Amino acid sequence: MKIKHTICSSWALLLLVCLSVCCDASAQSQNDAVAVVLDILKSGDQEMQAVAITMVKEMPGTEVTKALAEELPKLSPTSQVQLLSVLGDRGDIVALPAITAAVKAENQAVRIAALRALGQLGDDSSVGLLAGTAAEQRGEEQKTARDSLYRLRGSKVDQAIVAGIATSESETKVELIGAVGERNIRTAVGTLLETAKDSDRKVRTESLKVLKVVAGSEQLPALIELLVNAQSSSDRTEAQKTVAAVAHKIEDKNRQAEAVLAVLPSVKEVQGRCSLLGVLGKIGDGNALPVLTEALKDKDAEIQTAAIRSLAEWPTAGPVVDLMKVAESSENKVHRILALRGFVRLLGLESSRPAEQTIGMYKKAMSLAQDAGEKRRVLSGLGNTKSRAALQMAQEYLGDKTLSNEAAVAMIRIAAAIGSEFPEQAKAAIEKVKKIATSDSLREQAQEAINKIEGSDKTDGSGEENN
Repeated sequence: MKIKHTICSSWALLLLVCLSVCCDASAQSQNDAVAVVLDILKSGDQEMQAVAITMVKEMPGTEVTKALAEELPKLSPTSQVQLLSVLGDRGDIVALPAITAAVKAENQAVRIAALRALGQLGDDSSVGLLAGTAAEQRGEEQKTARDSLYRLRGSKVDQAIVAGIATSESETKVELIGAVGERNIRTAVGTLLETAKDSDRKVRTESLKVLKVVAGSEQLPALIELLVNAQSSSDRTEAQKTVAAVAHKIEDKNRQAEAVLAVLPSVKEVQGRCSLLGVLGKIGDGNALPVLTEALKDKDAEIQTAAIRSLAEWPTAGPVVDLMKVAESSENKVHRILALRGFVRLLGLESSRPAEQTIGMYKKAMSLAQDAGEKRRVLSGLGNTKSRAALQMAQEYLGDKTLSNEAAVAMIRIAAAIGSEFPEQAKAAIEKVKKIATSDSLREQAQEAINKIEGSDKTDGSGEENN
Protein backbone atom coordinates (compact mmCIF):
# COMPACT_ATOMS: atom_id res chain seq x y z
CA MET A 1 0.00 0.00 0.00
CA LYS A 2 1.52 3.31 -1.10
CA ILE A 3 0.19 6.30 0.77
CA LYS A 4 0.57 9.90 -0.37
CA HIS A 5 0.80 11.83 2.87
CA THR A 6 -0.97 15.10 3.52
CA ILE A 7 -1.47 16.81 6.85
CA CYS A 8 -5.25 16.95 6.46
CA SER A 9 -5.52 13.17 6.00
CA SER A 10 -2.87 12.10 8.50
CA TRP A 11 -5.25 11.76 11.44
CA ALA A 12 -7.32 9.14 9.65
CA LEU A 13 -4.33 7.44 8.06
CA LEU A 14 -2.52 7.23 11.37
CA LEU A 15 -5.46 5.65 13.13
CA LEU A 16 -6.16 3.15 10.33
CA VAL A 17 -2.55 2.14 9.78
CA CYS A 18 -1.77 1.75 13.49
CA LEU A 19 -4.90 -0.33 14.01
CA SER A 20 -3.84 -2.43 11.02
CA VAL A 21 -0.40 -2.95 12.50
CA CYS A 22 -1.89 -4.13 15.79
CA CYS A 23 -3.59 -6.94 13.81
CA ASP A 24 -0.99 -7.45 11.09
CA ALA A 25 2.69 -7.66 11.99
CA SER A 26 3.87 -7.83 8.36
CA ALA A 27 6.90 -5.77 7.40
CA GLN A 28 4.89 -3.74 4.89
CA SER A 29 2.33 -2.75 7.52
CA GLN A 30 5.08 -1.71 9.90
CA ASN A 31 6.80 0.33 7.20
CA ASP A 32 3.53 2.07 6.33
CA ALA A 33 2.85 2.85 9.98
CA VAL A 34 6.34 4.20 10.56
CA ALA A 35 6.11 6.29 7.38
CA VAL A 36 2.88 7.91 8.58
CA VAL A 37 4.23 8.53 12.07
CA LEU A 38 7.50 10.00 10.81
CA ASP A 39 5.63 12.24 8.40
CA ILE A 40 3.52 13.62 11.22
CA LEU A 41 6.54 14.00 13.51
CA LYS A 42 8.25 16.07 10.84
CA SER A 43 5.20 18.32 10.53
CA GLY A 44 4.76 21.43 12.62
CA ASP A 45 1.47 20.24 14.12
CA GLN A 46 2.21 19.72 17.81
CA GLU A 47 -1.23 18.27 18.54
CA MET A 48 -0.95 15.65 15.81
CA GLN A 49 2.60 14.83 16.89
CA ALA A 50 1.35 14.12 20.40
CA VAL A 51 -1.29 11.71 19.04
CA ALA A 52 1.25 9.96 16.82
CA ILE A 53 3.74 9.55 19.65
CA THR A 54 1.05 8.10 21.92
CA MET A 55 0.13 5.49 19.31
CA VAL A 56 3.77 4.57 18.76
CA LYS A 57 3.82 2.84 22.13
CA GLU A 58 1.59 0.04 20.81
CA MET A 59 3.41 -0.48 17.49
CA PRO A 60 5.55 -3.65 17.65
CA GLY A 61 8.98 -4.19 16.19
CA THR A 62 12.61 -3.20 16.65
CA GLU A 63 12.62 -1.46 13.29
CA VAL A 64 9.90 0.87 14.52
CA THR A 65 12.02 1.78 17.54
CA LYS A 66 15.11 2.28 15.41
CA ALA A 67 13.31 4.60 12.97
CA LEU A 68 11.81 6.65 15.79
CA ALA A 69 15.15 6.90 17.62
CA GLU A 70 16.83 8.20 14.46
CA GLU A 71 14.16 10.88 14.14
CA LEU A 72 14.43 11.94 17.81
CA PRO A 73 17.07 14.73 17.53
CA LYS A 74 15.24 16.31 14.55
CA LEU A 75 12.05 16.97 16.53
CA SER A 76 11.02 20.00 18.55
CA PRO A 77 11.90 19.87 22.27
CA THR A 78 8.25 19.23 23.16
CA SER A 79 8.02 16.28 20.78
CA GLN A 80 11.39 14.96 21.94
CA VAL A 81 10.16 14.88 25.53
CA GLN A 82 7.05 12.95 24.47
CA LEU A 83 8.96 10.52 22.26
CA LEU A 84 11.61 9.86 24.93
CA SER A 85 8.86 8.83 27.32
CA VAL A 86 7.45 6.42 24.74
CA LEU A 87 10.86 4.98 23.88
CA GLY A 88 11.44 4.30 27.56
CA ASP A 89 8.07 2.58 27.87
CA ARG A 90 8.72 0.43 24.77
CA GLY A 91 11.71 -1.11 26.53
CA ASP A 92 13.63 -1.70 23.30
CA ILE A 93 17.37 -1.49 23.89
CA VAL A 94 18.09 -0.26 20.34
CA ALA A 95 16.90 3.17 21.47
CA LEU A 96 19.59 3.40 24.16
CA PRO A 97 22.23 5.28 22.08
CA ALA A 98 19.71 7.96 21.05
CA ILE A 99 18.46 8.34 24.62
CA THR A 100 22.01 8.53 25.94
CA ALA A 101 22.84 11.28 23.44
CA ALA A 102 19.73 13.24 24.50
CA VAL A 103 21.10 13.50 28.04
CA LYS A 104 23.44 16.18 26.63
CA ALA A 105 20.70 18.11 24.77
CA GLU A 106 20.55 21.90 25.09
CA ASN A 107 16.96 21.87 26.36
CA GLN A 108 16.65 20.96 30.04
CA ALA A 109 13.23 19.31 29.67
CA VAL A 110 14.70 17.02 27.01
CA ARG A 111 17.66 16.17 29.24
CA ILE A 112 15.36 15.30 32.14
CA ALA A 113 13.16 13.13 29.90
CA ALA A 114 16.26 11.34 28.60
CA LEU A 115 17.54 10.74 32.12
CA ARG A 116 14.18 9.32 33.11
CA ALA A 117 14.15 7.00 30.07
CA LEU A 118 17.66 5.82 30.94
CA GLY A 119 16.27 4.51 34.20
CA GLN A 120 14.03 2.24 32.13
CA LEU A 121 16.40 1.19 29.34
CA GLY A 122 19.88 1.79 30.75
CA ASP A 123 22.36 -0.85 31.85
CA ASP A 124 25.80 -0.96 33.42
CA SER A 125 27.10 1.27 30.61
CA SER A 126 24.79 4.04 31.88
CA VAL A 127 26.15 4.09 35.43
CA GLY A 128 28.92 6.62 34.84
CA LEU A 129 26.72 9.01 32.88
CA LEU A 130 23.95 9.02 35.47
CA ALA A 131 26.32 9.37 38.43
CA GLY A 132 28.29 12.11 36.69
CA THR A 133 25.13 14.00 35.79
CA ALA A 134 23.86 13.74 39.36
CA ALA A 135 27.20 15.14 40.55
CA GLU A 136 27.22 18.03 38.10
CA GLN A 137 23.57 19.13 38.11
CA ARG A 138 21.14 20.38 40.73
CA GLY A 139 17.39 20.46 41.20
CA GLU A 140 15.08 18.28 39.10
CA GLU A 141 17.85 17.18 36.76
CA GLN A 142 19.96 15.90 39.63
CA LYS A 143 17.00 14.17 41.25
CA THR A 144 16.02 12.42 38.00
CA ALA A 145 19.60 11.25 37.38
CA ARG A 146 19.73 9.82 40.89
CA ASP A 147 16.37 8.10 40.61
CA SER A 148 17.37 6.49 37.31
CA LEU A 149 20.71 5.37 38.73
CA TYR A 150 18.88 3.69 41.59
CA ARG A 151 16.43 1.99 39.16
CA LEU A 152 18.90 0.63 36.61
CA ARG A 153 18.44 -3.05 35.85
CA GLY A 154 20.95 -5.65 34.76
CA SER A 155 23.20 -8.22 36.37
CA LYS A 156 26.30 -6.03 36.00
CA VAL A 157 24.88 -2.72 37.27
CA ASP A 158 25.77 -3.19 40.95
CA GLN A 159 29.25 -4.33 40.00
CA ALA A 160 29.72 -1.24 37.81
CA ILE A 161 28.61 1.05 40.62
CA VAL A 162 31.07 -0.45 43.09
CA ALA A 163 33.90 -0.49 40.55
CA GLY A 164 33.26 3.14 39.64
CA ILE A 165 33.77 4.34 43.20
CA ALA A 166 37.52 3.75 43.12
CA THR A 167 38.11 5.59 39.84
CA SER A 168 35.72 8.57 40.10
CA GLU A 169 36.19 12.15 41.19
CA SER A 170 34.92 13.00 44.66
CA GLU A 171 31.51 14.43 43.66
CA THR A 172 30.72 11.45 41.43
CA LYS A 173 32.08 9.10 44.07
CA VAL A 174 29.55 10.49 46.55
CA GLU A 175 26.72 9.78 44.10
CA LEU A 176 27.89 6.20 43.53
CA ILE A 177 28.19 5.61 47.26
CA GLY A 178 24.65 6.93 47.70
CA ALA A 179 23.50 4.47 45.03
CA VAL A 180 25.07 1.64 47.02
CA GLY A 181 22.79 2.51 49.90
CA GLU A 182 19.67 2.95 47.80
CA ARG A 183 20.27 -0.37 46.02
CA ASN A 184 21.44 -2.08 49.23
CA ILE A 185 24.61 -3.44 47.61
CA ARG A 186 26.08 -5.39 50.50
CA THR A 187 29.09 -6.49 48.47
CA ALA A 188 30.31 -2.88 48.63
CA VAL A 189 30.97 -2.93 52.40
CA GLY A 190 34.73 -3.45 51.98
CA THR A 191 34.94 -0.58 49.51
CA LEU A 192 33.02 1.75 51.83
CA LEU A 193 35.20 0.89 54.81
CA GLU A 194 38.06 2.28 52.71
CA THR A 195 36.22 5.35 51.38
CA ALA A 196 35.23 6.17 54.96
CA LYS A 197 38.92 7.14 55.32
CA ASP A 198 38.97 9.24 52.13
CA SER A 199 40.64 12.65 52.15
CA ASP A 200 37.37 14.27 51.04
CA ARG A 201 34.96 14.97 53.91
CA LYS A 202 31.84 14.49 51.79
CA VAL A 203 33.04 11.07 50.67
CA ARG A 204 33.77 10.04 54.26
CA THR A 205 30.39 11.26 55.48
CA GLU A 206 28.42 9.56 52.71
CA SER A 207 30.34 6.33 53.25
CA LEU A 208 29.51 6.29 56.95
CA LYS A 209 25.85 7.03 56.25
CA VAL A 210 25.56 4.20 53.75
CA LEU A 211 27.42 1.76 56.01
CA LYS A 212 24.48 2.06 58.39
CA VAL A 213 22.42 0.35 55.70
CA VAL A 214 24.75 -2.22 54.16
CA ALA A 215 27.08 -3.18 57.03
CA GLY A 216 26.30 -6.08 59.35
CA SER A 217 27.30 -6.82 62.93
CA GLU A 218 30.36 -8.67 61.65
CA GLN A 219 31.71 -5.29 60.52
CA LEU A 220 31.38 -3.69 63.96
CA PRO A 221 35.10 -4.07 64.84
CA ALA A 222 36.07 -2.23 61.64
CA LEU A 223 33.43 0.45 62.23
CA ILE A 224 34.58 0.93 65.82
CA GLU A 225 38.13 1.38 64.54
CA LEU A 226 36.85 4.10 62.19
CA LEU A 227 35.18 5.78 65.15
CA VAL A 228 38.28 5.69 67.34
CA ASN A 229 40.41 7.13 64.51
CA ALA A 230 37.87 9.70 63.28
CA GLN A 231 39.54 12.76 61.74
CA SER A 232 37.09 15.43 62.92
CA SER A 233 34.14 16.05 65.22
CA SER A 234 31.72 15.69 62.31
CA ASP A 235 33.33 12.35 61.40
CA ARG A 236 33.04 11.20 65.01
CA THR A 237 29.39 12.17 65.16
CA GLU A 238 28.58 10.30 61.95
CA ALA A 239 30.68 7.30 62.94
CA GLN A 240 28.87 7.08 66.28
CA LYS A 241 25.54 7.02 64.47
CA THR A 242 26.80 4.29 62.17
CA VAL A 243 28.16 2.10 64.96
CA ALA A 244 24.92 2.48 66.92
CA ALA A 245 22.74 1.70 63.89
CA VAL A 246 24.71 -1.45 63.05
CA ALA A 247 24.81 -2.53 66.71
CA HIS A 248 21.02 -2.29 66.80
CA LYS A 249 20.89 -4.96 64.07
CA ILE A 250 21.94 -7.49 66.74
CA GLU A 251 18.71 -9.14 67.90
CA ASP A 252 19.89 -9.75 71.47
CA LYS A 253 19.63 -6.30 73.07
CA ASN A 254 21.98 -7.39 75.84
CA ARG A 255 24.79 -7.94 73.35
CA GLN A 256 24.48 -4.80 71.24
CA ALA A 257 27.25 -2.93 73.08
CA GLU A 258 29.48 -6.00 73.41
CA ALA A 259 31.91 -5.03 70.64
CA VAL A 260 32.35 -1.48 71.96
CA LEU A 261 32.82 -2.63 75.55
CA ALA A 262 35.42 -5.16 74.39
CA VAL A 263 37.54 -2.45 72.73
CA LEU A 264 37.17 0.30 75.34
CA PRO A 265 39.78 -0.95 77.88
CA SER A 266 42.51 -1.02 75.23
CA VAL A 267 41.89 2.56 74.04
CA LYS A 268 43.99 4.95 76.10
CA GLU A 269 43.79 8.14 74.02
CA VAL A 270 41.21 10.48 75.54
CA GLN A 271 39.39 11.42 72.34
CA GLY A 272 39.05 7.79 71.35
CA ARG A 273 37.67 6.85 74.77
CA CYS A 274 35.24 9.74 74.63
CA SER A 275 34.01 8.57 71.23
CA LEU A 276 33.38 5.07 72.53
CA LEU A 277 31.67 6.29 75.69
CA GLY A 278 29.50 8.54 73.56
CA VAL A 279 28.28 5.74 71.30
CA LEU A 280 27.23 3.65 74.31
CA GLY A 281 24.43 6.11 75.00
CA LYS A 282 23.17 5.79 71.43
CA ILE A 283 23.19 2.00 71.65
CA GLY A 284 21.44 1.88 75.03
CA ASP A 285 22.57 -1.61 76.10
CA GLY A 286 22.06 -1.90 79.87
CA ASN A 287 25.40 -3.68 80.24
CA ALA A 288 27.10 -0.38 79.47
CA LEU A 289 25.58 1.54 82.38
CA PRO A 290 28.17 0.44 85.00
CA VAL A 291 30.96 1.52 82.63
CA LEU A 292 29.39 4.95 82.14
CA THR A 293 28.68 5.54 85.82
CA GLU A 294 32.28 4.58 86.60
CA ALA A 295 33.48 7.05 83.96
CA LEU A 296 31.68 9.82 85.87
CA LYS A 297 34.45 9.48 88.47
CA ASP A 298 37.30 9.71 85.96
CA LYS A 299 39.99 12.32 86.64
CA ASP A 300 39.76 13.64 83.08
CA ALA A 301 36.98 16.22 82.61
CA GLU A 302 36.50 15.27 78.96
CA ILE A 303 35.87 11.64 79.91
CA GLN A 304 33.32 12.81 82.48
CA THR A 305 31.64 15.02 79.90
CA ALA A 306 31.35 12.13 77.43
CA ALA A 307 29.83 9.91 80.10
CA ILE A 308 27.31 12.57 81.12
CA ARG A 309 26.27 13.19 77.52
CA SER A 310 25.89 9.46 76.95
CA LEU A 311 23.73 8.99 80.04
CA ALA A 312 21.69 12.07 79.12
CA GLU A 313 20.60 10.51 75.81
CA TRP A 314 19.91 7.07 77.29
CA PRO A 315 16.74 5.51 75.79
CA THR A 316 15.23 4.62 79.17
CA ALA A 317 14.93 6.34 82.53
CA GLY A 318 17.53 4.03 84.08
CA PRO A 319 20.33 6.59 84.71
CA VAL A 320 18.03 9.34 86.04
CA VAL A 321 19.37 9.17 89.61
CA ASP A 322 22.99 9.21 88.44
CA LEU A 323 22.36 12.38 86.45
CA MET A 324 20.53 13.98 89.36
CA LYS A 325 23.56 13.39 91.58
CA VAL A 326 25.90 15.00 89.04
CA ALA A 327 23.57 18.00 88.63
CA GLU A 328 23.42 18.33 92.40
CA SER A 329 27.05 17.86 93.39
CA SER A 330 29.42 18.49 90.46
CA GLU A 331 31.81 21.41 90.80
CA ASN A 332 31.95 21.76 87.01
CA LYS A 333 29.28 24.18 85.74
CA VAL A 334 29.11 22.60 82.28
CA HIS A 335 28.68 19.16 83.84
CA ARG A 336 25.89 20.44 86.09
CA ILE A 337 24.01 21.95 83.12
CA LEU A 338 24.42 18.86 80.92
CA ALA A 339 23.39 16.55 83.74
CA LEU A 340 20.36 18.67 84.63
CA ARG A 341 19.14 18.70 81.05
CA GLY A 342 19.60 14.94 80.80
CA PHE A 343 17.90 14.51 84.18
CA VAL A 344 14.85 16.44 82.98
CA ARG A 345 14.75 14.55 79.69
CA LEU A 346 14.84 11.14 81.40
CA LEU A 347 12.12 12.22 83.83
CA GLY A 348 9.82 12.51 80.83
CA LEU A 349 10.42 8.91 79.74
CA GLU A 350 8.12 6.06 80.70
CA SER A 351 8.99 4.46 84.03
CA SER A 352 7.47 2.54 86.95
CA ARG A 353 8.11 5.38 89.43
CA PRO A 354 5.12 6.51 91.51
CA ALA A 355 3.75 9.89 90.38
CA GLU A 356 4.68 11.45 93.74
CA GLN A 357 8.32 10.46 93.28
CA THR A 358 8.38 11.91 89.78
CA ILE A 359 6.99 15.24 91.02
CA GLY A 360 9.57 15.24 93.79
CA MET A 361 12.30 14.86 91.16
CA TYR A 362 10.85 17.71 89.09
CA LYS A 363 10.92 19.88 92.20
CA LYS A 364 14.53 18.87 92.74
CA ALA A 365 15.28 19.79 89.13
CA MET A 366 13.63 23.18 89.58
CA SER A 367 15.73 23.84 92.67
CA LEU A 368 18.89 22.93 90.76
CA ALA A 369 18.06 25.14 87.75
CA GLN A 370 20.33 28.18 87.86
CA ASP A 371 18.47 30.47 85.47
CA ALA A 372 15.08 31.10 83.89
CA GLY A 373 16.02 29.20 80.74
CA GLU A 374 16.71 26.01 82.66
CA LYS A 375 13.56 26.45 84.72
CA ARG A 376 11.51 26.80 81.53
CA ARG A 377 13.03 23.53 80.36
CA VAL A 378 11.90 21.86 83.59
CA LEU A 379 8.35 23.21 83.21
CA SER A 380 8.26 22.01 79.62
CA GLY A 381 9.15 18.51 80.80
CA LEU A 382 6.62 18.72 83.62
CA GLY A 383 3.91 19.34 81.02
CA ASN A 384 4.26 15.70 79.93
CA THR A 385 3.36 14.41 83.41
CA LYS A 386 -0.24 13.28 83.84
CA SER A 387 -1.12 13.89 87.48
CA ARG A 388 -2.92 16.41 89.70
CA ALA A 389 0.33 16.93 91.60
CA ALA A 390 2.01 18.00 88.35
CA LEU A 391 -0.85 20.41 87.66
CA GLN A 392 -0.46 21.91 91.11
CA MET A 393 3.31 22.30 90.71
CA ALA A 394 2.95 24.06 87.36
CA GLN A 395 0.34 26.39 88.83
CA GLU A 396 2.82 27.55 91.48
CA TYR A 397 4.80 29.33 88.74
CA LEU A 398 1.85 30.94 87.01
CA GLY A 399 2.48 34.23 88.83
CA ASP A 400 6.17 34.38 87.95
CA LYS A 401 6.49 36.79 85.01
CA THR A 402 9.61 35.07 83.68
CA LEU A 403 7.99 31.63 83.79
CA SER A 404 4.25 32.27 83.50
CA ASN A 405 3.96 31.39 79.82
CA GLU A 406 5.74 28.02 80.21
CA ALA A 407 3.73 27.33 83.37
CA ALA A 408 0.50 28.11 81.53
CA VAL A 409 1.35 25.85 78.61
CA ALA A 410 2.30 23.05 81.01
CA MET A 411 -0.98 23.47 82.90
CA ILE A 412 -3.02 23.27 79.69
CA ARG A 413 -1.25 20.10 78.59
CA ILE A 414 -1.54 18.42 81.99
CA ALA A 415 -5.18 19.44 82.42
CA ALA A 416 -6.11 18.14 78.97
CA ALA A 417 -4.41 14.83 79.80
CA ILE A 418 -6.19 14.30 83.17
CA GLY A 419 -9.42 16.04 82.24
CA SER A 420 -11.49 12.89 81.66
CA GLU A 421 -10.62 11.63 85.16
CA PHE A 422 -10.62 14.94 87.04
CA PRO A 423 -12.75 17.30 84.91
CA GLU A 424 -13.55 19.91 87.57
CA GLN A 425 -9.98 20.37 88.76
CA ALA A 426 -8.71 20.45 85.20
CA LYS A 427 -11.21 23.06 84.03
CA ALA A 428 -10.61 25.22 87.09
CA ALA A 429 -6.87 25.24 86.39
CA ILE A 430 -7.40 26.17 82.74
CA GLU A 431 -9.73 29.03 83.71
CA LYS A 432 -6.86 30.45 85.76
CA VAL A 433 -4.68 30.30 82.69
CA LYS A 434 -7.30 32.14 80.63
CA LYS A 435 -7.37 34.97 83.17
CA ILE A 436 -3.64 35.69 82.88
CA ALA A 437 -3.21 34.81 79.19
CA THR A 438 -1.73 37.69 77.22
CA SER A 439 -1.85 36.11 73.76
CA ASP A 440 -4.67 34.89 71.54
CA SER A 441 -2.75 31.70 70.90
CA LEU A 442 -2.62 30.80 74.59
CA ARG A 443 -6.29 31.62 75.07
CA GLU A 444 -7.19 29.45 72.08
CA GLN A 445 -5.16 26.54 73.47
CA ALA A 446 -6.91 26.93 76.81
CA GLN A 447 -10.37 26.95 75.24
CA GLU A 448 -9.56 23.91 73.08
CA ALA A 449 -8.53 22.02 76.22
CA ILE A 450 -11.80 22.96 77.96
CA ASN A 451 -13.79 21.86 74.92
CA LYS A 452 -11.96 18.54 74.94
CA ILE A 453 -12.66 18.01 78.63
CA GLU A 454 -16.33 18.94 78.30
CA GLY A 455 -16.67 16.68 75.25
CA SER A 456 -15.16 13.78 77.19
CA ASP A 457 -17.44 14.51 80.17
CA LYS A 458 -20.55 14.15 77.97
CA THR A 459 -19.74 10.63 76.85
CA ASP A 460 -19.42 7.32 78.62
CA GLY A 461 -16.89 4.58 77.88
CA SER A 462 -18.78 3.43 74.78
CA GLY A 463 -18.75 6.89 73.26
CA GLU A 464 -22.57 7.31 73.61
CA GLU A 465 -23.93 10.53 75.11
CA ASN A 466 -25.21 10.27 78.71
CA ASN A 467 -28.75 11.30 79.48
